Amino acid sequence: MCMYRLLMTHPSIQASIQVSIRPESWTRFQVLSVVVVCAALMLTGCTLLPMRKLQPVIAPPTGDTCTTDRALLRNESSGFHYTYPHEVIAGHTEPAIVDNFESYNTAIQARVASKLPPALAQNRVTNAFREFLTPVFAEAQLDAQVADRTLDARNAADTSRLASERAMIQKHTIAPNLKHSELKNFANLLFDLQLKHGPADFTNASTNLDALGPRSRALVANRGKVDTDLIAYLKAYYDGKFYDRMGTTISKPQLPGLNNLTNFSVPDSEIVAAETVLLEFLIDCIDPTPVMGDKDDHPVGTTYYPGGSTIEPTALTTGLASYVTLPQDGCGITLKNVWVLKDLANGASDQAAAVGGLVANTPGGISLGLGVVGKISIGDNQTLSDLVKTAASDLALRATLMTSYFTLRHVTFNPIQS
Repeated sequence: MCMYRLLMTHPSIQASIQVSIRPESWTRFQVLSVVVVCAALMLTGCTLLPMRKLQPVIAPPTGDTCTTDRALLRNESSGFHYTYPHEVIAGHTEPAIVDNFESYNTAIQARVASKLPPALAQNRVTNAFREFLTPVFAEAQLDAQVADRTLDARNAADTSRLASERAMIQKHTIAPNLKHSELKNFANLLFDLQLKHGPADFTNASTNLDALGPRSRALVANRGKVDTDLIAYLKAYYDGKFYDRMGTTISKPQLPGLNNLTNFSVPDSEIVAAETVLLEFLIDCIDPTPVMGDKDDHPVGTTYYPGGSTIEPTALTTGLASYVTLPQDGCGITLKNVWVLKDLANGASDQAAAVGGLVANTPGGISLGLGVVGKISIGDNQTLSDLVKTAASDLALRATLMTSYFTLRHVTFNPIQS
């Protein structure tokens, strides 16, 4: 349908069609022009990643609400609030507290802008990811506080407040449909800013512009300073020590050996790995969900959840995430039921990856025969397809993990035995 609308409305194609209604009278150049315009329009104008497909569906189970004196998030208010990671103080990420969604949304925008290089922070795709996550995270916190009666739906004042907050969240809830050209531009920008650095980036120092020639000065001046937390994520990635919230290792980049210099290429797996690191960083700048473990102060030998791994996630190592100790049983999320978070998140991740793959790969099967000119395949781009699937998978996983964490943290529940 998208292809048909583009074909019927674009002036270049209309002009070609008007030459003659008989295909045999077209010149080869006219046919080629139509195909090239069709391809360009399809790759720039049609949706490649429908964000609405990534929305998590997490409804709290019926059961008793409970409270606990365990500080699941440090410095939390006893009244209604939204929280997000703010600053690292004494080795812990202290969440900032705001009491309305508009303030929360503004704070998230400012935080992302301060953590990413300007060109990347202002990119359409980055903004779409942030705009998708912010209402999801806010609504999860709002729903959780309705369930535990921090906002009591039976109280007139709370009912009015609840309606106001839901309206504000709904106003900002969008489902942007990212296009091929936008994702391709994002990929180019991502790899330029993430994988191409100078010495100053890794020394937390300003660049000495006076020592540079005009071309180098212009190149460096347009890049902006990289946040120290992002540098810590990149260093972990380059060292082969980057681990996500599930305890999964993100393999470091590999250079070809001396005997393989004729095949110097970057595989899709490394491109996807680089994208994953950036997405994890972006989400960790917004997501207040703590890293969970089975021991106080997470000494060596701690098992981290929801992944169930003994490898400390990079978000905790770098101080961008806080840490909580899970009890054996009792109120909320415990060592006996934490596996539910993993299953929910992985299920959402797999579903989103499948949808992302279907959407990204569908255009690849469209081709037009041009006789001796050859055949043009529209949208057959495996690298971009892998990037789309990775983005969909990671965003869905983290959105579902955060939503389920807040949904279940104050609910006494006994899941089906794993």
